[in-house]
Amino acid sequence: MTTHRSPASSAHAALRSTRYRKTRWLQLLSAWLAFGAASLALADNVTGDWISPQDNNWPLIPIHAALTPDGRVLTYGTDGTGKQTGFFIYDVWNPASGLGGGHTTIANQTATDIFCSSQVIMPLDGTILIAGGDNWTGTGTTNTGNNNSNLFAYGNNSLARGANMNRARWYSSSTVLLNGEVYVQGGNGGADFPEVRQSGGTFRLLTGASTSGLAATFPRNFLAPDGRVFGYDTNGNMYYVTTAGTGTFTGAGQFNSAYAGWTSGAAMFRPGKILQMGGNSNGAVLIDITGPAPAVTTQPTMSSKRQWVSATVMADGRVVATGGTEQDNVLTGINNTAEIWNPATGQWFVGPPGSRARMYHSGALLLPDATVMVHGGGAPGPLNNQHAEIYRPSYLFLPSSTTLAPRPTIGSWPQTTIDNGQHFTLDVGASTISRVTMVRSGSVTHSVNMDQRFLELPFTQSGSVIDTQVPLSAGEAPGGYYMLFVIDNQGVPSTAKMLRLSVAANPNIALDYTPSIGGSGGAQFTVACNPDEVLVGVAGRASTTDYVYQVSGQCVRVDQFGHWVGSPVTRGGAGGTGGTPFTKTCPTNFAISGFSSRSATYVNQINLECKAITASGRVSGTAQALGAVGSTQGTANASMSCGTGNPVYAMYGRGGSWLDNFGMQCRQAVITPIAVNSPPTVTNPGNQ
Repeated sequence: MTTHRSPASSAHAALRSTRYRKTRWLQLLSAWLAFGAASLALADNVTGDWISPQDNNWPLIPIHAALTPDGRVLTYGTDGTGKQTGFFIYDVWNPASGLGGGHTTIANQTATDIFCSSQVIMPLDGTILIAGGDNWTGTGTTNTGNNNSNLFAYGNNSLARGANMNRARWYSSSTVLLNGEVYVQGGNGGADFPEVRQSGGTFRLLTGASTSGLAATFPRNFLAPDGRVFGYDTNGNMYYVTTAGTGTFTGAGQFNSAYAGWTSGAAMFRPGKILQMGGNSNGAVLIDITGPAPAVTTQPTMSSKRQWVSATVMADGRVVATGGTEQDNVLTGINNTAEIWNPATGQWFVGPPGSRARMYHSGALLLPDATVMVHGGGAPGPLNNQHAEIYRPSYLFLPSSTTLAPRPTIGSWPQTTIDNGQHFTLDVGASTISRVTMVRSGSVTHSVNMDQRFLELPFTQSGSVIDTQVPLSAGEAPGGYYMLFVIDNQGVPSTAKMLRLSVAANPNIALDYTPSIGGSGGAQFTVACNPDEVLVGVAGRASTTDYVYQVSGQCVRVDQFGHWVGSPVTRGGAGGTGGTPFTKTCPTNFAISGFSSRSATYVNQINLECKAITASGRVSGTAQALGAVGSTQGTANASMSCGTGNPVYAMYGRGGSWLDNFGMQCRQAVITPIAVNSPPTVTNPGNQ
């Protein structure tokens, strides 16, 4: 094994090789400072590193990869020499064995060539559905679709034939629905209509949802917060599909094809928010499907054009781009760096390079230890990468150090299957926890991860015990298998526990966020209360002649009676310095429940609304408006609140010199227990 980090000068290499010898370390560091190169010395420390075998280490080219519910990795796509076909073998790897071993390679006895199929983890029992694939003639593949489905059972590593689909599909996409069924769209041979694998295992063709006007290969599909399938093809044509009965298809516009392409990558990094990157350019866009229509905004560009780039959501909610070249499957303009996009800032950060170019038939997958497995490439291609390597993100290291940080741990916990909206507890020992996150088990091929998504959970910590809660809305947190991480106050994640969210008979799809109002200028922001607080007021700046310029939150904890614990505390801030100050605060024991507004290209006016907090941590009763701030310009918008009846905990949007865009996010209040005979003392600052 070798460890690869960012290239640097010979002095930097010397510094690394002698970092444990204190005297020499200080001499070299002084030399770096003398030449003004201290930033290079820290490059590896802040970007993570790679662990890469020098030689091929995989029994096949891992063109397809899926994380099983027990934390292993299913891969398939070629024979043992790297020749394109899934007719003969597949492999299951145990990450606990490291990159040097842990492989169980098994004969494929289904008589299906599963090369270039689509695969997804089904939420009821973790079986992996493999839809379609190629056709093996006895001497080679044909690059034509078959209509087979196959089922991988992770309990015994078996692969068996399922029911046939209504269409042959080669290069299709598969998406898990709210009811646990699987939506399959596209693929050569199946461009005309999608179909649904029903709970009994048979397939229903959606003849009312024609997709014949779309590009057929690997459509980028996502389960939308309202339960529909949202997607776009490789030309940027967007759409929604309802899957009940024979289905319906609704076009939703088109974004610039320069930001699309069948060699692009995409990741849902927050519920209803998708980062689309690479492919036809080095550009990226954010596609927000939390409102009545998709909102597309451009993002800063990547360091180069990356065709066949993989987009992977990490344990902390950032997105890492790996692999890609400027020309399709050609060793020209190789970019094998780990390039990280931060949703808090919208900015890219270029990290260290891996050991190999990753092009056609490569991929990346988040593992339970919070590292990223980067794999494959070839069949055909200029490289035959029967190979995988591991990217270790910066969050695994001590600040400004090449030393791995101590990690928090999740000890005992009560169950591995829970329901939407359910509270549960974790034992984290002596660690001080700053975040609790969940990342859905991934399933990737051809730069398309069929099912990854990221969730952030509210929590309270009392000693070693974390109390946390899954979102009530199945549209935000659909049933299936997730990696559950705790992240300490240094930003270091634990190794994940595997958690299954059950599939409800009647899933709640009420949304825990409002649509946003305003335009698409400015930079993204989120102003949030602490995990155990709710939003009870807003301070900021506004003008009676034009815009709302600035917002910050007033937050407070809530006890088991629905009462405030202490006085509101100001959190965060976004926007500019124009206008005059304002403060709007709910009455004691109320929380913000929504808002009405006026807007056009910018946010002209906001009128906050409050409701009483209940003992269950929700809000109820008649909304009380706190009075508008801002101007009467723009168009009046209807009152907006979360459909769940939960209080607001965060404001999101876009801002610069003023607020360009504004919306609110909600969640059930995390209750702070207090002694029954010791009610909290609260102070209501009132309204100004």
